Amino acid sequence: VLSCEERTCQILRAAEAVFVRHGYSAATMDRIACEAGMSKRTLYQHFGDKLSVLAALLAAYNAGPVMERLNDPDPPGTPPQNLHRSITEIANFELRPEQTALTRLAVSEATATPEVARLFYQNAMGGPIAAFARRLGRMAERGQIRCDDPERLGVHLIGATLNRQLFRLLTHPDVPPPTAAELETHVVAVLALVGPALGVAE
Repeated sequence: VLSCEERTCQILRAAEAVFVRHGYSAATMDRIACEAGMSKRTLYQHFGDKLSVLAALLAAYNAGPVMERLNDPDPPGTPPQNLHRSITEIANFELRPEQTALTRLAVSEATATPEVARLFYQNAMGGPIAAFARRLGRMAERGQIRCDDPERLGVHLIGATLNRQLFRLLTHPDVPPPTAAELETHVVAVLALVGPALGVAE
């Protein structure tokens, strides 16, 4: 007998497969229940509709270890190491195959179902970027970087790192995500470009 938490995880795994395979509009509670190997009645005991399932799925991605590390108010390492590690962790999170598939889903449904796109950005992308901005704010308060607008800086740093990589994955589903070495080269290049302007202290 599965616990409530285990049953929820089972539903979310099934929902992810259904959403990615059929898109949000064509996904149904019947299909999710079938994919999860349970009755529709059991599914409805956990979620009232497919939008609530999607919201839980996106929230689950947002609650991973990357958020815990980004929310750490006093991470180990030097300021440059913290910047490098933060950007790399967010990039790895956003460029995962399952996350890219959800991004593609949200983009494809944005016009027909704007609520899906809103939930996706709020939970799957907005969370890590907001946490990164809070980290940048703390670093600025401690004199470790020069920054008047941590939120804007966070958006620009993540955008510079992800823009080309993510667009390539969204338009070429058969292409694998960048290797660790490729991502490392890109993050180093971004920080080398903006580091002097930030006055990053060792």
